[in-house]
Amino acid sequence: MAPFPNDRSTAAPPDEGQAPLLGHVASSVMHSVINRITAVVSQGEMLKARRLSQDEIVHKADAIIRAALEGATLARRFAEYCRNGVAPDATTVDLDALIAARVEARRVDAPNGVELVADLGARSSFIGDPDRLGIMLDCLIDNAFEALAAGRQGGTVTVSTRLDSQGWLELDVRDDGPGMSPEVMELALEPFFTTRPGHQGLGLPLARSLWRRHRGAFSIDAPPGQGTLVRLTRPPSEPPAGA
Repeated sequence: MAPFPNDRSTAAPPDEGQAPLLGHVASSVMHSVINRITAVVSQGEMLKARRLSQDEIVHKADAIIRAALEGATLARRFAEYCRNGVAPDATTVDLDALIAARVEARRVDAPNGVELVADLGARSSFIGDPDRLGIMLDCLIDNAFEALAAGRQGGTVTVSTRLDSQGWLELDVRDDGPGMSPEVMELALEPFFTTRPGHQGLGLPLARSLWRRHRGAFSIDAPPGQGTLVRLTRPPSEPPAGA
């Protein structure tokens, strides 16, 4: 896998100077939510108008619940994408402890043949929003799970942390899936871009947005056939001596 560029910019949140982009995203979100509301209404009408067996009723009720939950999740992710800054009630976050808890909770969601492991050595704490960081981790883990599930060969997702020689935090989420073609890589961080039918295409853009609000930089390396490595970096909470 090719080395990462030494990109340590801490870019502004996505709502600064990006009104046209947010307008496009908002339009796409509303279109997707309306589609799910339409599915809820149509399934409800069929429940009213037809005599159905118990199995059919359960099936349509499941479809209503699924469409409603998908619409709510999509709207909630869009709200997080647009929100500016770290929450006012931000607290000191022990990142390794947060990751360990999320990894433990998400192991049950791993596709068949996929292992989720943690290798945590940063011991880094900083002021942040643990709830949003948890959402960020879920987005990155989901993206890695989907990549391995698409390959149907199993594999490993590794979430690791370390501090480099200058005290910068590095958080890596790595999978040994199929990687990305140059064309897909070019669009991977565009909201609503996805190569997987039925997926929203908001996971990576939302993860980047949430990490940037914590003074972080976000990079992806995904050569075809060599897996995907998402690297999140962040400056030290306190400047090193002499900086």
